[in-house]
Amino acid sequence: MKYSMVNCKECEEKFKNYVDLHRHLRSHKMLLVDYYHKHYPKKDLLTGEFIKFKNRDQYLSDDFNTKTNMKKWLKELHIEKAREYCESILLKRKEDKGIEYAPSQVELRSLLSPPTQYFNEIFSDYYDLCDTLGLKNKYVNPTKVIDGKEYDKKEYKILIDTREQKPLKFDRETVLQKLDYGDYAFSHSEHTCNCHIERKSLADFISTMSGGHDRFIKEIERAREENSNLIILVEENLNNALGFKYLPHISKKIKASPEFIFHRVRNLIQQYSNIQFLFVNGRKESSRIVELIFTCGCCYKKIDLQLAYDNKVL
Repeated sequence: MKYSMVNCKECEEKFKNYVDLHRHLRSHKMLLVDYYHKHYPKKDLLTGEFIKFKNRDQYLSDDFNTKTNMKKWLKELHIEKAREYCESILLKRKEDKGIEYAPSQVELRSLLSPPTQYFNEIFSDYYDLCDTLGLKNKYVNPTKVIDGKEYDKKEYKILIDTREQKPLKFDRETVLQKLDYGDYAFSHSEHTCNCHIERKSLADFISTMSGGHDRFIKEIERAREENSNLIILVEENLNNALGFKYLPHISKKIKASPEFIFHRVRNLIQQYSNIQFLFVNGRKESSRIVELIFTCGCCYKKIDLQLAYDNKVL
């Protein structure tokens, strides 16, 4: 096998990969951050400070140390320059990560990128932009979610999996029933395009995306084989989920980083077209959202649920 060798910039010794190179740096008594600051200097485009080093890929891809810096920098730019920069973010994801679909709101907000709303603001339509860049669109811009008043009848019930330990409360009748995947489904699945909703606390979500990742993929694939759509509903707002290492009731129990967890989330969103992740403000909101999704027909499939929620359409 032919290897693409990696050179040490301190002594020019060659290595098969970056893991070996990074291990070798101990012989120079150099920390990774010092090595990359010296040989690959990258500065925050707003402040001129060195980009904080977490890992090689992050360091070489980030242009800012915080989203606040990015927002301030973009605000100072002429709109044409802002457009060029935002296009470059999407093209870089397409070329470096090989993504096929327009990044969803969860993907964009978990990256050092503006959210979908900013793209809509400067380009008029985010999805049109993605189309011109060769990215496939799963969704259209959310406007109004159908209220589903025709489902306000006794025969329409919410099914709750028998293994659900902390069931949500609803204004309509519920039935306990073993579900093959997810925690909630609708009694008339044909009206929801066979939608199932998996409820997660923030701790459950992190556990699933770390130690339970392989089992979760099997669940997604089982749902796909049965032509089902799976929504992962997390009972925590997205800002808190992205910064869970700062939440004392979470950080002491979890070893995985937000970067690791959301890297996996982004991969799943790109790989499986039958899933969406949605982060909401607590259990009461979760109950409202479950009922709304089940009674909106199949319109949830056409919209980015997190974007709709952030825009207060959902």
